[in-house]
Amino acid sequence: MRTALLLLVTIVFCVLAPHPALAKPFFSDGYLGLTQEELRAKLGPPNKIRTMTAALRIYIYYSFEEWENVLREQLPDAVGEDVYLYVRDKTNVRYSFQYTAEKKPNSDTPTLVVKLVEVEFLSPDPLTGSIEGPVAVPLAVPLAKLPALVPEFKPSLADDAPTYRSNLFVILIQNDVSTEARRLIKDRHRDEYDWSLSYRLYTAEVLPSRLSLNDTINRMEIAVDSVRLIGDHHKLTHETMTNPYSAKAASLPPLPEPAKKKIPTPRYAP
Repeated sequence: MRTALLLLVTIVFCVLAPHPALAKPFFSDGYLGLTQEELRAKLGPPNKIRTMTAALRIYIYYSFEEWENVLREQLPDAVGEDVYLYVRDKTNVRYSFQYTAEKKPNSDTPTLVVKLVEVEFLSPDPLTGSIEGPVAVPLAVPLAKLPALVPEFKPSLADDAPTYRSNLFVILIQNDVSTEARRLIKDRHRDEYDWSLSYRLYTAEVLPSRLSLNDTINRMEIAVDSVRLIGDHHKLTHETMTNPYSAKAASLPPLPEPAKKKIPTPRYAP
């Protein structure tokens, strides 16, 4: 009788327990690959839910209760991003979790899996002190401060860590590879490459040819990229650069100041 009871408990646990591929994140960041339920169990209910209304990063923000009780049923095709707000070292930090939908067998409700984490640094409105709104004012923070503001950000310190400068952002690819991460990739080459944890750093300024820890960014993404894919298909748009967190970057002399153009002196008729 006791043996039969133990067998029954084991079967029930195996049925109810989460699938091993979904029970833990794909990388050391702790987020990519989690289901929405697992993320909310880890962080609690989100402060807001947002949906993008235009390609220029304009969002509509909803309360969690409004989204869960009303809008999620009214907008069945919309996948809202879970938004969490933190204040760290007197800096407003906003996390937004983007999901990819995976179909479940015998169910019309897909499983939502974290595919990208956006982290923004925000300036409060000088009149209201609020950071909420369709368009937020970015705050520039130095690279040296990022590990304190974003505990999940643990960049490689190696001199040869793959680092690329594109026309939009700087990519820091980490030595953290996961075969499960292919589930997050929609690219047609996804099965041909190994995919690694990466950090994408964005700035409102013109990207220099080399970054130092004194340079600033206003947002970053925790994402998935492939070194080989960049080498095979993006050589023209992704230039290799020195890892700004390496000892090699710290030993390099500062870049010269850009030449300032003189204002032409007008010539007047005699």
